[in-house]
Amino acid sequence: MNPKASLILLIALLNSPLGYAESDTASSALPETVTIRDLLQIVREKSPRYALARSQIEAAEAEVVAADVLPNPKVSYGRFDQAGGRRNTQFDGPSQQNITVEVPMLLAGQRGARKDSAERQVDVAAARVETDYNQLIRESWRLFAQLLANQQRVSLLDEARLELERLQTIIAGKQNAGTASQYDVLRITQEVQSLNTRLENAQTNLTSTIGELASLLGFPHWKPQASGSLEPIGVSTDIDKLWQQAEHNNPDLETARREMIAADSGLTKAERERWPVPSLMFGTAFTDKPYGNTTFAGVSVDLPIFDRGQGGMARAAAEVHASQLKRELLVAATRQELERAVDVLARRRATLAKAEKEVVAPLPTLKQMAEDAYRLGQTGLIELLDSSRTRTEIKLNHLELIQNEIEAELDVMNASGLLAVYFENPA
Repeated sequence: MNPKASLILLIALLNSPLGYAESDTASSALPETVTIRDLLQIVREKSPRYALARSQIEAAEAEVVAADVLPNPKVSYGRFDQAGGRRNTQFDGPSQQNITVEVPMLLAGQRGARKDSAERQVDVAAARVETDYNQLIRESWRLFAQLLANQQRVSLLDEARLELERLQTIIAGKQNAGTASQYDVLRITQEVQSLNTRLENAQTNLTSTIGELASLLGFPHWKPQASGSLEPIGVSTDIDKLWQQAEHNNPDLETARREMIAADSGLTKAERERWPVPSLMFGTAFTDKPYGNTTFAGVSVDLPIFDRGQGGMARAAAEVHASQLKRELLVAATRQELERAVDVLARRRATLAKAEKEVVAPLPTLKQMAEDAYRLGQTGLIELLDSSRTRTEIKLNHLELIQNEIEAELDVMNASGLLAVYFENPA
């Protein structure tokens, strides 16, 4: 098979259904209905996206192995042949052969410094994985709340549609009895059609959220349904207590702290690398016709006259300075983000509490009053439809307020580093 045909076959195999068999198998093993705890467990244990993030640690660990390896010795071989002049003026015989072995000696501690620097980078990689993990939790949780809200929107609009259809049947009966006009029938028919359009739009949004969640975690063909009630998590708004949590648990701050340690280790490595690496040399030179043999031992070393590692030292010092600036910026930005998130959460919590007390709680009474008034002939169809539409809008707005508060709570948990902590220790 020629190379071109082989390439085409490889591409075809990679794009064939067999290439996705592993992902399909993982998706088929997932539950169809998940709680938030099920979902977060799937994120940590099965998500290909999290597995990809963890591969950063493996790559960093490979650098530790490379840093711990001794430099290879070098073997050189040469041959001198008599090219002119009288024989036996340079050596006896027609030729001389040389074999030399050079062994680099890391006497200034370069090996230990390289390994320590690589190990600090493993720590940085692990912290960055935790940062990616927290972001994945935050986005998964947000989509889960959105999925729950969209499911309830579909259910709520479907109930409203059934109610309108019931009213449509009543009005049709009243038209047959001569107590309702053609306008009443036309008006209720338009209301039903309008609500059906909103219901279809809500179902489309629900399908989109399901796809977003499966795509985020890397599971093709997975169509999860959310289980649970849409209610706030109950995150504290005590800014001082949250900041203490952030200083210990925020993965961005921890990453910045480890980057500072890694930068210091890199500076130490650069200081070690400034020292020249001497090489011990052993060799032999021999001739034949007549046979003669001599041995050789020596040492070679670069003279640090021009290059004394100034570039490496300057680069390492700049990285130390940059890591310090980055941590200072992150501390300030995280504090500000936490204050913003707490302020937003407090406002959203107050808005929700007020809406539930003043708007949502009277809904059953409002419904009963509207139906009684219509039944007794005190109001007409328009007032009844307005009442039904208002109740639906209030319920939809209530869902949005709850969803907004949950997202505000997730922002607070993200800034204070409580996302992973909450998952590991829900109590």
